[in-house]
Amino acid sequence: MRAARQKSRTATHRPAVRRRRFRHDDLIAVDLFSGFGGLTEGIRRAGFTTIMAANHNPYKVEVHEANHPEAEHWIADLVNPDAADYHSARDLPPADLLVAGVSCVNHSLANTVRAYEQGLTLFELEDPDFEARVTRSERDRATANCVLHYAQTHHPRLILVECTTQLTSWGPALPNRPKVGDGSTYRWWLQQFEKLGYNHKVLYLNSQFFGVPQSRDRGYWVFVDKSLPMPDLEHRPVSHCGRCDTDVEAVWTWKTGIPPTGTVTYGKQYEYRCPRCYRPVVPPMTPSLHALDLLDLGKRIGDRDRPLKETTLARAERCRQRFASFPAVLMPAKGVHGSERLLGQPLATQTSQQETALLAAGAVFAAHRHNGDGKNIALPMDTVTGTHEKAVLLALNNYQGGPRGADAPLPTVVGSETVALVSAGVLPYRQNTVPTVHAEAMPTFTSDQIPGLLSAAGWYKQNGSSASETAPHPLTDPLGTLTAHDTTALLMAEWQASLRDLPLEDCYFRMLGPHEIGRGCGFDVPFRDHQGTFKVWGAARDQVNGYGNAVSPQVGTWIGERLRAVLHRAEAA
Repeated sequence: MRAARQKSRTATHRPAVRRRRFRHDDLIAVDLFSGFGGLTEGIRRAGFTTIMAANHNPYKVEVHEANHPEAEHWIADLVNPDAADYHSARDLPPADLLVAGVSCVNHSLANTVRAYEQGLTLFELEDPDFEARVTRSERDRATANCVLHYAQTHHPRLILVECTTQLTSWGPALPNRPKVGDGSTYRWWLQQFEKLGYNHKVLYLNSQFFGVPQSRDRGYWVFVDKSLPMPDLEHRPVSHCGRCDTDVEAVWTWKTGIPPTGTVTYGKQYEYRCPRCYRPVVPPMTPSLHALDLLDLGKRIGDRDRPLKETTLARAERCRQRFASFPAVLMPAKGVHGSERLLGQPLATQTSQQETALLAAGAVFAAHRHNGDGKNIALPMDTVTGTHEKAVLLALNNYQGGPRGADAPLPTVVGSETVALVSAGVLPYRQNTVPTVHAEAMPTFTSDQIPGLLSAAGWYKQNGSSASETAPHPLTDPLGTLTAHDTTALLMAEWQASLRDLPLEDCYFRMLGPHEIGRGCGFDVPFRDHQGTFKVWGAARDQVNGYGNAVSPQVGTWIGERLRAVLHRAEAA
């Protein structure tokens, strides 16, 4: 029955919900395989107006339409000419910019069966069982050819394609390496754009360096008509060089080059270096705290109606032992693969499934005073007075701006700003570096390094005419002049609960919610009291699938701004 319904579906055109109002200098774009619209939103911020978006999934088209009502939409299969709902990319309208997030599922190593290994061409298969396994794989790869078809017909001046980095291994399997292609089809694909009159540049970028609280390595292919100058696409994040003791524009640098698998990740295949001393530097990144709702710690493991699976419990126990000093940790909830993450690190790469869980030891942090109650990490702390005996003052400090309570969104971290968790002298530090004290900035750590903790203490003094301005000091500072008013107090750091303090059944566990995953993917999703701009609805599974397959809007904006600058220079000339 389901197959019959799918077979009877036809391509559907949806006119723009809201009338577009063009200016004379508007630059227009078309988005293939638009999904939730990460690229559409990214290039919108960069100054492009998307007039048409196409996707085969009705739900994703409806979400895209709600967020971009000025665009027309096609619900259609752009790949298979024999499909009842087929609509050719060649029949979409011309534009200045074509963007496409081509299917990444079967360019990755997760799916390795290829039709051409059997000596067949696309859609020549008769065996239904074989077709189910193989044709989908090749159809996903054929999404990259839809970009080529559009370029052959309309020749947009600019093209931006996003995919997993394994696109470079597109081709027949290497001998004795069934999971690795030889890249011949990929090279043919690039040559076709060369023949059409395009120059190209391939970018390997990680979203965590663009204000997204997720480590997400992707490839971006930029094609520019040869009549235009190539844009400046060198990513130079302002980073602090410890050796030069200054902020520098870091240089993107290969470490190993592209391996046969095509997998290119930050820290393994490439890194950033200081242009002066050429030592590695680590650009600022956004921690997962930016995406998490820590007012909801889930349910006590021992009280769950449906017990966790034994594999999940075993993974949770390993996390508890490994991160015993921490009150909470993010862990993969499915299978044995994946990496644990601390809340000060970016989220692991989000897939189309709900795979990440929060493991916490009750109230993550708490503030204590005489006749007062403890407070959760996500609640603002009471005013600190001289009568406090014990307190944990939790803030997020970028050392060039004001501290923020844990309930406030994190700022985008740029330049030499270093986000740290400041809890009254308990400060994260990086492995193989000198630990810092309360008043010093935390050394930069990468998304793969695990900070430790130093227990310490400090004192603070209330300043100003109203005694409402608090100046913290480490214990190494002199107390200063004491007045008749009790304005100076000792501030002690204390964990209320860490993972080592509790047996596993007393810890709390929950899966990340769709809104957290959405924020972790760079979307402005409604978040408790925050009225986000991104409109979404539906089952959690559908939302997570949409976010996991989406392009990070912030990266799209960064590239889009540079592409728009090329067109403006050309028009000015």
